[in-house]
Amino acid sequence: MKTLFSLFIFLSAQLSFAQTNAADSLRKEGDLPAAINAYRTYYFSNPENVDNIYNLACAFALTKQTDSTFKYLEIALKDEVNVRTFSDPDFYFVIQDPRWNALRNEMILKVEAEYGTYDNRDLAIELWTMKLKDQAFYYHLSIADNKTVKSAIWELKHQINTKNVTRLEAIVEAYGWPTTSYVKGSAAKAAFLIVQHADLETQKKYLPMMRDAADKGEASWSSLALLIDRIEMREGRPQIYGSQIRGDGNGNFEVYDIIDPEYVNQRREEVGLE
Repeated sequence: MKTLFSLFIFLSAQLSFAQTNAADSLRKEGDLPAAINAYRTYYFSNPENVDNIYNLACAFALTKQTDSTFKYLEIALKDEVNVRTFSDPDFYFVIQDPRWNALRNEMILKVEAEYGTYDNRDLAIELWTMKLKDQAFYYHLSIADNKTVKSAIWELKHQINTKNVTRLEAIVEAYGWPTTSYVKGSAAKAAFLIVQHADLETQKKYLPMMRDAADKGEASWSSLALLIDRIEMREGRPQIYGSQIRGDGNGNFEVYDIIDPEYVNQRREEVGLE
């Protein structure tokens, strides 16, 4: 009997993995209606799988089905105590809905009860939203099947990045660089990400501030290393930490030139990179 029960558990687990894997594959292929059906079918048989519920909410958000998005997102976040959702680009199309702010504020209260208050909550929220917008539409790029559509998406992303950089400049002017102690870690990382995707002049402008923050433990050195490499590459010099790759236009990629490559793993370890 014990052997049969163990076999049942094993087969159930394998079936669950297959179902979720199938739904994820459909999403990756761009077939969101089919992915939604797959996630929802799995939900009815496994209503406790939070990851599946969250993925279902994401798929609904990507198809602008707002009511269903919030129905399942509220279920998925019921027992969560983190703010990761509020910089998730899958929710780009629903962030103007009043339920987004309500859900976010509810989650912030839970996080503050567990980890301490946000002294600059409004700024942290704004930076999360800027990160969400920065990361938006990469999914759409991945499923776009012609150059015209991809070009239009990149133009949209460029407009978003320009607005983010302009706003970040105003934030830094008013408050200084957004450090971990000022806005907490996730919002501070969002500021780094915005500069990562800015023009070279902006990257060089903020590099000293970001380096100072990282040296003081107020920012992530691993994030800073990526920016340093990007600047080195854009100025035609070998990178230091081996974080940047380049393509040949035919779908082939290689690591961009590294200075003293025999020591790159040592340098990566020093700044917290794998």
